[in-house]
Amino acid sequence: MTMFRLGLSLTLRGGREAVTRLLLTTFAVLVGVTVMLGVLSLFNAYQSTTVRQCWECSPTTVDLGAQGGGGPGSPTKAGAADAGVDLAAVRQAGAKELWNFSQDFYQGTELRRLDVAALTADAPAIPGTARVPGPGEFYASPALADLLASVPHSQLGDRFPGHQAGLIGRAALSGPDELAIVVGHAPDELVKRPATQAITALSTGKEVKGTTNIYRFAFAFGTVSLLLPIVIMVGTATRLSAARREERYAAMRLVGATPRQVSVVASVESFVGAALGAVGGTLLYLVLSSQVARVNVTGTRFFPDDVTPRVWGYLGVLVLVPAAAAVVAVRSLRGVQYDPLAVSRKATPKPPTLWRLTPLLLGIVLFVVAVNMSTSDYSDLVVYPALVFTLWGVVSAGPWVTMQSSRLLARHAPGAAATLAARRLADNPRATFRTVSGVTVAVFIGTAVAGFLPSAVRAESSGERAPLTNVLRLRYDMGGTQISPAKSASVLADLRAMPGVSVIPVYLGTDTSAWNPDSGGPPPEGWQPPPQYVRCADAKALPALGTCAPGQDVAMIAADELFIDNPLLLRLPVMGYSDIDRRTGAGRAAPVPTGVDVSQLDITVLMVTSSDRAALEQARTYLDLHAPVLLGVGSPDQWSTNAIGPMTFGEVASVRQEMLRAAQQMIFSGVGLTLFIAGCSIAVATAGSLVERKRPFTLLRLTGTSVAVLRRMVFLESALPLFTVSAMAGLAAYAMAYIAVRTIAPHAQMAFPVEAYTLTVAAVVVGALAVILGSMALLSRMTRSENVRFE
Repeated sequence: MTMFRLGLSLTLRGGREAVTRLLLTTFAVLVGVTVMLGVLSLFNAYQSTTVRQCWECSPTTVDLGAQGGGGPGSPTKAGAADAGVDLAAVRQAGAKELWNFSQDFYQGTELRRLDVAALTADAPAIPGTARVPGPGEFYASPALADLLASVPHSQLGDRFPGHQAGLIGRAALSGPDELAIVVGHAPDELVKRPATQAITALSTGKEVKGTTNIYRFAFAFGTVSLLLPIVIMVGTATRLSAARREERYAAMRLVGATPRQVSVVASVESFVGAALGAVGGTLLYLVLSSQVARVNVTGTRFFPDDVTPRVWGYLGVLVLVPAAAAVVAVRSLRGVQYDPLAVSRKATPKPPTLWRLTPLLLGIVLFVVAVNMSTSDYSDLVVYPALVFTLWGVVSAGPWVTMQSSRLLARHAPGAAATLAARRLADNPRATFRTVSGVTVAVFIGTAVAGFLPSAVRAESSGERAPLTNVLRLRYDMGGTQISPAKSASVLADLRAMPGVSVIPVYLGTDTSAWNPDSGGPPPEGWQPPPQYVRCADAKALPALGTCAPGQDVAMIAADELFIDNPLLLRLPVMGYSDIDRRTGAGRAAPVPTGVDVSQLDITVLMVTSSDRAALEQARTYLDLHAPVLLGVGSPDQWSTNAIGPMTFGEVASVRQEMLRAAQQMIFSGVGLTLFIAGCSIAVATAGSLVERKRPFTLLRLTGTSVAVLRRMVFLESALPLFTVSAMAGLAAYAMAYIAVRTIAPHAQMAFPVEAYTLTVAAVVVGALAVILGSMALLSRMTRSENVRFE
């Protein structure tokens, strides 16, 4: 207990230097805890969107046995209607509800639609609704309800028959901006719709968010980039005036204090400052929490009451942060505990060796392995360690690079300031680099993000795919579900009557083989799918598809190529080819068809284009009502039971880009926080370094050294590692981004934003230097002649 009281006395009554150290520690921890609580709140909000019940996932279906249904809980190729099952058979099988989920879009935003019909009184309703809507009723999410009230019915409202009976509650939504609707039908009406399922219960599984390799890499960067700078800042705060404290604790050891007693005193001093900072940071977060709830880090807003660190988050920072500060303080005194005489004699620590580059090199090697095994389920086991090793390697290599730069400075830079700065850098490169380590991490993360994510986004939304961005595509690819010649005449006429709308139908040729793709068996050897044709006059509306020879009326087209879910793999043109090898991009040239009357063929693919977004939405609404897509895409042996509404090529890309943008926004937010924390770390570390060297600075002044020389010395010893290590971090990050782009998207071009990046990095470096220069105002006051007497 005596040592606790001594620690408190030294902390609270140790003079101006002790108070200054306590205030700086409290401020640093306060900022770190505030940011930590904000990040934790946003992470909890994100987690809340991923743990909600996925009502739109595959439900529990009834077993219709030989009548064509699937087993319980299993998606089936045939819905209730597809199997030719009448309503009485569905009821007899124990079904409680008819269920038909589909995905639609409105101006690029996904719209989730569920058509239902209750068969029993206890038919399952989705979360957030009191009951299953009856015929002529629908429940809409608040965001969709606002849209329905504000846009013309021909563009959106006509897709949903009936009137609004209520709103979908938040239990079914991932955010306040989600578009979702549940439409009620009569059973005898919905049972006739293809892809309808007879179910007994909704899915109880949790929603799964973005799982692509690109998103995993980006999310890993975001996670690590937010934790490391906070750890650096808290560690910097708890190590303030480490040299002065080591002298004091070494003296205590030399007069008889035990290592345990010294550890208690040191831990109390750090614990008090960290505890005050943790309490202050918690109070500051509570003041700013309403603003944190407005932050958008994933591309969609969160429900405000989900943005909270929760009770365990508050308890965690209030307990763990002070405890961690005490542990860091004790750990930093290992030299005092085991060799106090070396500390008192100011023994120079061992210089960092070349081995400090090992974690960085190992991280880059692991990253190369991770991106090359990106299709493996085990890639996560490699990518996270790769990123941790790389970021750790940047921090680990910093002192070695700092020491090498000090040797260059001593060899090539003249003057007293350069000599003193070089000596300081060479004497303790670890402590000097610690001042700018936060900015170095920010430069690494910012460079990696700037090199990778813009390239990925550009690759999916530009190039040869760009002309198709606003083209609706519909695929009628199930046997017997193509648009017949009799129906296609009226559909095409109605669409072409809409101002500014162009239609490109693709016709399915006659299959001369005896094999039926819907039979479920493998195709015979040498089987070729039936040819697909397009009129040359229609294809002129989309030159990117290809061109016909002069006088040619009809061309074969590899239309299946247009339905790749990854736009990076789309190969154009597709006219004049029977198929295209997706591995090589090479197409198999098709002969020019002769004597083909496409007016007698079914339509299997429909493309609609318009430069007017309103006209395009009107065409989409018309197709939803009069020529709906019956089933989603998939392999012939495992068709999805969810319908996919008319989608533009840009919307196909946006499904993937949504994850990229969310990751990009999350990481840019992390980089911004990193820069903020790094600036605070520089201010705290520089001010602490000046206070720590009060005695040598004052002695230098007494021996005739001017304040200007001291300022140049402090500036050089901070600016030199800032420039050299940041350059190393930037080059390593660019190399990793280049490797990722070339491996994951080999056909993409690097879209590095040189101008924006240069301006941003320049602003960061200038800001860091301004913080360093601002802290030098302490020099003139610290080194006055009246301070020549020391305690």
